[in-house]
Amino acid sequence: MIKPDPRELSTILDRLCRRRDFLKLFGKGLGYSAVASTLTACGGGGGGSDPIQQPPAPVIPQASAGYTVLKRTSFGARRDALATLETLGIDAYLEQQLDYTRIDDGDLEASIQTLFPLTTQSPAQLVGGFPDNIAGVAQQMIAAVQYRQIFSRRQLYEVMVEFWTDHFNIHLLNGLGPTLKPEDDRQVIRTHALGNFRDLLHASAKSPSMLFYLDNFLNQAAAPNENYARELMELHTLGVDGGYSESDVKEVARCFTGWSIRFPGDPGGEYGTFVFVPALHDNNAKVVLQQAVPAGGGQSDGEQVLDFLATHPSTARFIATKLCRRFIRDNPDAASIDAVAAAFTQSSGDIKAALRALFATEAFRSSSDLKLCRPSEYLAGVIRALAPDTPYPTDNGQLFLFAQAIMGQVPYYWPTPDGYPDTQSYWDSTGGLLNRWRLSFLSFANLIPSIDVIQLDYADLLNGADTLAGIVDALTDSILMRPLSDTDRAYLLDWLVSEYGQAADAALPLGTPEAVAPLVTAVLLSSAYFQLR
Repeated sequence: MIKPDPRELSTILDRLCRRRDFLKLFGKGLGYSAVASTLTACGGGGGGSDPIQQPPAPVIPQASAGYTVLKRTSFGARRDALATLETLGIDAYLEQQLDYTRIDDGDLEASIQTLFPLTTQSPAQLVGGFPDNIAGVAQQMIAAVQYRQIFSRRQLYEVMVEFWTDHFNIHLLNGLGPTLKPEDDRQVIRTHALGNFRDLLHASAKSPSMLFYLDNFLNQAAAPNENYARELMELHTLGVDGGYSESDVKEVARCFTGWSIRFPGDPGGEYGTFVFVPALHDNNAKVVLQQAVPAGGGQSDGEQVLDFLATHPSTARFIATKLCRRFIRDNPDAASIDAVAAAFTQSSGDIKAALRALFATEAFRSSSDLKLCRPSEYLAGVIRALAPDTPYPTDNGQLFLFAQAIMGQVPYYWPTPDGYPDTQSYWDSTGGLLNRWRLSFLSFANLIPSIDVIQLDYADLLNGADTLAGIVDALTDSILMRPLSDTDRAYLLDWLVSEYGQAADAALPLGTPEAVAPLVTAVLLSSAYFQLR
């Protein structure tokens, strides 16, 4: 894996930060209040450059409804996907994505089998190579996620896979976790991502990966363990303000005593499978959320609790709020939440029904640029926009992993059960945004030629443009797929004219457009136009 020398990165960024006109470009326009902290850090940091004042809130031309829908239901816009959406219409496109099993992704799944075979193995197979295979499992699990997010045609399905992966978060490197999480990913998250929430909740509760991660395999009548019971209500169903008490936590823990997993050498079954051990279960009566759980129920005690929680009004509202936060804005409006919660309840937890209600809300389609893309969306979106048909790198995604790691969102690596944050306030720190800037400029502005993230065909992106104005317009169309404001276009052109000493509409010398294009590409990828959805 090629890793840039940090000293080399620092030197290049310092040089960029000393370019006053470059900083003013972003200080004035391109919707750059989304990354104002980065500019302030550079402007005040070195080389005698004047500090740049943080700009006012961005004024960005409203993106089309089709583009907004595509960005919100995928890991980045592709030109062919946008054309398909515009041909089908928004409603038909969304129905097509919801009916994901009818979208042929067979070639992609065959590639997953070939490139990342450890992700398809059972716990019993993986434990045979444990612990020597930990690094291999982790690398392949992460790479498979990135591969699907970039290349899958089932984009909404992959969005929901990530959503539920965060909702039922399990840190991959957790004891025996590397032997258990691949099957949890296949049988729990991917099987139920667009299915029924009750089924998903039951599958998660019996998942050996979850039982191990939240210590429920240790939960027994003689020594109750409350970890899973607490996270089940706080994070998986009701929400922290969902109306449960400390007494409910204790009672739920009692209901799940005896739920465990088979370990290597255990009689009666294969390692990494669910097992209920009656001798460890508390068979006395319990009361959960004011509902009686009769004595003697055994395994059904926990199953009754899961059914209580799956149908509870607080669960409907908690899930609806999280869905609206993912697809609309960080602080979603009450009307949208109400509509999604009602659909969730009326359909008995049908995830597709909840999404249809969400997609029908005015808030979902009426206003764009209300969410900052998380690193997973940003990285996949860069590749989907610039080189949608690029071959998968020969390093099996190690450079993609490095890119996502420096931006702070490696799949399966969030350390606590709540999953990666889904609000801009977490991701728009100076360091986080500066790392996106690094990725854009160091990868696509030819500042370090040895970093070959993807194979770009600038001739295709430029479409014959041979003037500075033509380059800006062609790359805006190819990469952003939405217009710049007249003001932002003028700022960018003024900067390029100053940098290259050529009139905006003058034909450039042979080879110059291909030299200018990478820098313009990096600017556009760094702009709020690309980073917001």
